[in-house]
Order: sequence, then structure tokens, then C-alpha cells
Amino acid sequence: MVQVDLTDSTADLAHKYEALAVNSNVGNAQAQTTKGIYSSIWADHINDYRGIRMSDRALLCPTHAHAEKLDSLMSSLYDVHGNPEGTINIGVAENGLMVREYIEQYFGTALKKGLNPVDMGYGDRVSGSARLKNAIADLWNENFDPVEPVLPEHIITSTGATGILDQLTWAIVNPGDAILIAAPFYAGFDVNMVTRSGSHIVPVQIPDDEKAYLPESLQAFEDAYQKCKAEGRDVKAVLLCNPSNPLGQIYPRETLLEYAKFTERHNLHLISDEIYALSVYDNPNVTNSPNFISFLNLDVEKETGEKFDKGRVHIVYSFSKDFGANGLRVGCIISQNNPFLLRTMLHTCFLMKVSSPADVLLSELLNDKPKFKAMIAENRRRLTAASSYCREWFMARGIPAMDTVAGHFMFVDFREHLNITTFDQEKALWQRLMDVGVYTATGGAYHWKYPGFLRITFSVDQELLKVGLQRMEKELDLKISQ
Repeated sequence: MVQVDLTDSTADLAHKYEALAVNSNVGNAQAQTTKGIYSSIWADHINDYRGIRMSDRALLCPTHAHAEKLDSLMSSLYDVHGNPEGTINIGVAENGLMVREYIEQYFGTALKKGLNPVDMGYGDRVSGSARLKNAIADLWNENFDPVEPVLPEHIITSTGATGILDQLTWAIVNPGDAILIAAPFYAGFDVNMVTRSGSHIVPVQIPDDEKAYLPESLQAFEDAYQKCKAEGRDVKAVLLCNPSNPLGQIYPRETLLEYAKFTERHNLHLISDEIYALSVYDNPNVTNSPNFISFLNLDVEKETGEKFDKGRVHIVYSFSKDFGANGLRVGCIISQNNPFLLRTMLHTCFLMKVSSPADVLLSELLNDKPKFKAMIAENRRRLTAASSYCREWFMARGIPAMDTVAGHFMFVDFREHLNITTFDQEKALWQRLMDVGVYTATGGAYHWKYPGFLRITFSVDQELLKVGLQRMEKELDLKISQ
């Protein structure tokens, strides 16, 4: 990760931030024609710009590369009829396994059924409609067994988890303050939590394998905290991603309690990102995985015998993943014991208000309890099948693929097959696949400490996945092992 000294000059900052632009240019020929200004290095583009002056905040935005990469990618996506040479996207976590069912069986009629006159105005709440917040409270109370019932007043909604994390970090950190996250972690945290707040994300390199999920892994957090303190940097929060992205694993209860004790000891906010809470599935290779536990299910003081301020716990959730609805942009924060935080976030809610059609669609689904349960059960069944297919496809060709029990992706290990030993070689692999129209995500982008891994999203439309894997097979000369 790029380390930025707050005393750096503007020019130095621009060039340091440019280092974040790893893989920022899309490689296939058709996308090259649509990149426009993205084809030039951002720092050079700043120097060449002669128009009306922009703010220093905009010019030094540390996350420009991420936005430009995605915009370029999406301008030339594969379509079997309209763009058969386009890019296959198996790098962004999208769940396409239930899209037809949601559209044809539910969302197609839900809007007509649920839309009412108040939806044509600004609605009945700035922080989210009463209808939606009641539905979210029911979702949590009926599926995740919170110690205290979730009430609508515990909830603020926004335009996806991205909007929630932006608002939350704006409210709790000052520029330069640190947030500790176990690595590897979702690359979007480097964007969502940084762009406006100016926070400093600190990847915490925890042990490998099952040790990553044991209580002892919190020693790495203690070490990271002390290092930040020695550098004069304030640590304000810890973010826990459970289920894990990108490793697709679930944290046991004992480790969650250790997170709570750590944040209490150092007076930190504890952000629990539970966006994949309903995307837990069976893996016959994994027989001892714990069940998913929401942080709201913990009674920390009772279970540990130690004091714990429940006002530090904030649950982040979005409907993008579990409901295959990235495009609807609906997310929420649940903070049961910190009304002042919610009041602070309310100051920016109007900027990121959930659209009425998205509100209607998801509220109607959540309130139709039999249909909701049937959809979630079928989604889990399809995640099991899709993850097994993808894992077995790579394993049959001698490429190790990590076992997962949650989420929409898996890490695939190309180190031995391609003799990859450096992150430059990993980036070259990424570009090589981009040049033949396959978009993946590099392990290095997730702060994974071992070069040679790609994160593959298996939950896309399965015919699309097969086309992407066929292109990969041809380009990398993958052969089924005898």
C-alpha cells in the first residue's frame, strides 16, 4: 500500500497517489477506444490541464485509479449478441445467479404493488423510509437473533454499503487517522473509507490458514496499533469483514469476542461489515466451518465478564450481494447504542438518500416472508453449485483454488503453474488476461502478501463464467490433469 506523508508537497502526493493506479488501464482493444482521458497518467493529466482551476482535494484524490478502471471496464462488457468480443467481468463481486427470478417473479410486479404517492416526493424520512427501516429491522430480528431487538430508530439507510462507509468514516475519523483491517481485505475499503474522510487504512497481516480466524490473530492488531501510536498516528476504528472478503470464511464466536475486547481496551469504533451474511453455503470440503454470527448476537459483557461499551459497535449491510441487486444501491448501518453517531450521520443523509423505486422493491420482498425465505434458500443452493463448479474447474487443471463457505468469489493460486514470485509478475498476468477480454482481480489489490493469486467471481451468470474460463484456459494453456 502507498504510504503518504501528510507533509509531502502537492507534486509528491500526486506521484505517490499514482502508485495506487495499478492495473488502472483496461487492456482489450475495444476498451482502448473508450478510455478517453483515462489513457493518460493522472499526475500528467493534472500538469497538462489548462482549464478552470479544480480544488486541491479533487486533484489529489487518492482513489481516482479505482473509479477510472471500473468506468473503462464497464464501457465494453461482453454481450453474447451485442458485443461478443467484449470483456468478461469475473473480477467484480456481482451475484447473477438469481437475477431472472428476481426480475420475472418478483420485482416486475412489486413496484406497481408498492409505489405510493409519498414515494413521488422526498418520502417520510431523510434517514430512510419507515417502510424500509421496519423491513430491515425485521430482517435482522428474524434471521440473526440479536441480543437486543433491532428497532427502526437504530438504522440509517444510504446508497449501498459504499455510501454508508463514506458517511460513517466522515463522522468518526479525522484526516490521517487510522482504521485497522485484517488483510487480505476488500479493495473497495481503500476507496470507500478514504476519499472524503482522508482516513489511513492500515492492513494488518494476520497469520495464514485457519489461524487467521483464531482469537490469537488479534495479537497482530495489537502490534499494528502500537506501531501507529509510535508513528504519532491516531487509531480510531477496527473494521471486521464477516463473512470475509476475499477469503470467503466465517469468524467463530471466540474471535469476535476478542475483537470486542481489543476495541474496548483501546477505545475504538468496531465496524462489522456483514454484507455477505445471507450468502453462506455448503462446501463438502469444509466440515468444521462455524455458523455465521452477527455481532449483534454477542452479549460481550456476559460472555467475557469484562466491561464493554456497546455504543462502539456498528453493523454495515447492503442488499447488493445477498439479493443480487448491486444496481439498486441500498445499504444501511445498524448502531443500537450510539444515537449521537446516527444523528451525526444524519447530517449527510440527504446527499445519499435511497431512491424510492429501490426502497419499494426491497421493502416488498422483505415483507413477503415466504417468498424471501424461498429466494434466499435457492440462492444458497446455487452458490454451492457455482462455487463447486468453479473450484473443480481449476483443480482439474492443476490450479489450486481456496475453499470457501461464503461470498461470491475465491482466490486461485497461479504461482506454481506460471512460476510467479513477484507482484509485478502478478500484474502482468492480470494484464495478459485483460488483453484477451477477461477481467479478474489481483490478490495484491486486496493486500494479500503472496504474489500470484487472482480473485475469481463465480456467482456471475454461469454461461458468462464458462466463456471467461474458456478464454483463460486458451490464453494460459491450462490442460486437464491426467
